[in-house]
Amino acid sequence: MAIQLVTDQLSNVVDDKLRSQFVGNFKVIEKALNDLDAVQATLNSDQDKINQDLKNIKDDNKTRDANVQAIVNILNKYDVPIQIVNGKVVEITEEGD
Repeated sequence: MAIQLVTDQLSNVVDDKLRSQFVGNFKVIEKALNDLDAVQATLNSDQDKINQDLKNIKDDNKTRDANVQAIVNILNKYDVPIQIVNGKVVEITEEGD
């Protein structure tokens, strides 16, 4: 939506019409600024939610990785031939098999 302010159509005479044109311009500008403030507040709220969601995902990934490592450690205690290589659980083979 384009906002059309009275600019080059302003009267050269300081009169009620000029005052009315200025008041109209200020009302349009005021509404646009208030609309921008509302949009900025929404964007800030959305950004906060995105940042919190990202933090939760990172925390969940750390927890998952720690759990996988714990499982591998337990299985290694029972001589199950697995380990984590490049972030993946892989079966390992014993030399000489």
